[in-house]
Amino acid sequence: MDYLLAHQNWPFTLAFILVIALGLFELISMLVGLSLLSALDDLLPINIDADASSGADGITRILGWLCLGRLPLLVWLVLVLTSFAIFGLTINYLSLSFMFHFFPEHYALISAAILTLFSCRYVGGALAKKMPKNETSAISHSELAGSVGTITVGRATQETPAEAMIKDAFTQKHYVRVMPDTAGEQFEQGTQIVLLRRKNNIWFAARLTK
Repeated sequence: MDYLLAHQNWPFTLAFILVIALGLFELISMLVGLSLLSALDDLLPINIDADASSGADGITRILGWLCLGRLPLLVWLVLVLTSFAIFGLTINYLSLSFMFHFFPEHYALISAAILTLFSCRYVGGALAKKMPKNETSAISHSELAGSVGTITVGRATQETPAEAMIKDAFTQKHYVRVMPDTAGEQFEQGTQIVLLRRKNNIWFAARLTK
């Protein structure tokens, strides 16, 4: 414990604390019928995939290289924070073991940050291939009108959106927040819906009738 609380390790210990906090927020939000995972993904309304877009600008290519957009944003943040903490604490542990003093703080921070970038690229890339919520597609969320999906998390009302999983024409999965288009209607978990229109980051939907 003293090692984790050492001044030189505070940035890395804080990263671990943030990971735990994100996990608790996600758990609490799911218990009340929301999802921090989908809420954070709404901050990235477009797909970022530099490998598939030769015309992307420099920033987009860098973000694509880091797998931002290929992973749910919450998962990507956890990967960044966890990698930074592990690399930083490991660097300082090895420094103490072999040199009997902490690595210079700014060198430890820079080294951990560089290693974290490569972790985003390679560990993030491996996760992106396995996560069901991370299937890339040329279709963005704004082009999903008319698509059919299922409520996956929460109960959708005109006051509170819920998360829905939508399959596009290429059978790729998209996770969006939806509300009923009709006043007084509610969508329970498992309800099949069809997307009608989008306002900001919320889709208005109708119940799918057979």
